[in-house]
Amino acid sequence: MHTYSQKLNSNDIARHAGVSQATVSRVLSGNSNVREETRQRVLAVIEELNYQPNAFAQAMKTRLSGTIGVVVSRITNPIVPEVLLHLADELTAHGKRMVVWNTDTEGEAGVVNAIRQRVIDGLVFTAAGQQSAAMASALQTGIPIACINRHIEGGEFNQFACSNLEGARTMADYLVASGRRRIAIINGPLDRSTLADREAGLRQGLQDAGIGLPDKYYAASDFAHDKFRQLAIEMIEQPSPPDAIACGNDVIAFAVLCGLRAAGVGVPDEVWVTGFDGIEMSGWDVFNLTTMRQPLDAMASATVGALIDNIENSEAEPRMVRFGTELIIRGTTANMPLTQL
Repeated sequence: MHTYSQKLNSNDIARHAGVSQATVSRVLSGNSNVREETRQRVLAVIEELNYQPNAFAQAMKTRLSGTIGVVVSRITNPIVPEVLLHLADELTAHGKRMVVWNTDTEGEAGVVNAIRQRVIDGLVFTAAGQQSAAMASALQTGIPIACINRHIEGGEFNQFACSNLEGARTMADYLVASGRRRIAIINGPLDRSTLADREAGLRQGLQDAGIGLPDKYYAASDFAHDKFRQLAIEMIEQPSPPDAIACGNDVIAFAVLCGLRAAGVGVPDEVWVTGFDGIEMSGWDVFNLTTMRQPLDAMASATVGALIDNIENSEAEPRMVRFGTELIIRGTTANMPLTQL
């Protein structure tokens, strides 16, 4: 392997690959406007010569840092690392670096400072609302942004989420078609667009089936495992308990399953439980949770692609896409398939 990478520059790479220096620059920046055959030839030369581009020099020349910021909250929520993994894979494939801010511990001050100092080229929000100071700062300065697994009504920027409302309606239809009639909902805070849309879909599905949702079959809390666990215990111990509990996401469902186990209630023999998200843990034997899976890999790919398009072309139109969901049937609903309904 060659060991003189610091003596090389992009002109040397261009000469060895038989292309222009501009083509090398496009490959290094992840620009999609390069033929795949040419891209592979340039990458092969870069690997052969062990070329390491000077990041500072690139930033001075292009006014781009090659760094994308990602804003998260509740990083202990298992879906967050899964989203970050998919985003990191996509950004790496485009030659970009990723820096992550956890607003639960750091607040948004660090993100706002990074925006003002122009040390990031774009931002991905996995958790944000209309009151987000970081989002307001990004919009004001014109830094490209994208939301993944979030939808903000009226936002004129890239937004990629699953069809939460439609997916939840499908879940309600499944429960009703399976013979469930006393269907309860346990949800998290409704300031999250995902949870609000899912609750709306469940309610619509039950209403369309002529099934009511009495107050005793509804509970919500801020995110805390013990709170959801206790809500499940209280709900199942009341007279005429529910025969199914639809949860706003998989993590809530995990807590509900813990509460039902503590109360000595059998799942699925006495009550069914469903989640939403389809995170990896939902398929573990200890949970075996019926859930609605959203395609995080496709959402991450679309998010990164749109963001880079906006970085390279300020006139690129923002994209707003809703991805379909997939009902994953497992043990918490007795493995009752749709084909038998």
